[in-house]
Amino acid sequence: MRRALLALPLLAALTLTGCSQIAAIAPVGGNHLTEVRFATIDVLQQKGIALEAVPTCTRSDDGAISCTGTTAAGEAVTAASPSTDPDSFRVTVGSDTVFTGSVSAVIDQAAGVDP
Repeated sequence: MRRALLALPLLAALTLTGCSQIAAIAPVGGNHLTEVRFATIDVLQQKGIALEAVPTCTRSDDGAISCTGTTAAGEAVTAASPSTDPDSFRVTVGSDTVFTGSVSAVIDQAAGVDP
């Protein structure tokens, strides 16, 4: 009986630690704004484009996502994902479109998931 009582605080600590870790991960997964931001950063990294200011994203009233940042060379970085097709997005550096395609495909590729 004594052993069971001694193990109880350890079990409670392990359980609470697991909850806090899950809570820390939860805001990252499944959020359209966050997915577009990560996909934008992944595209820029794949293209070898160094950043001065990492893109920050906002959601408009209709649900469309737009992101802005700056390259190390001082060029504007923009990304946009329409609310009508949340899996599509476009990344532009200066006046050049460097990527148009699927948010999920970029994230899956960066994660090493085979199509």
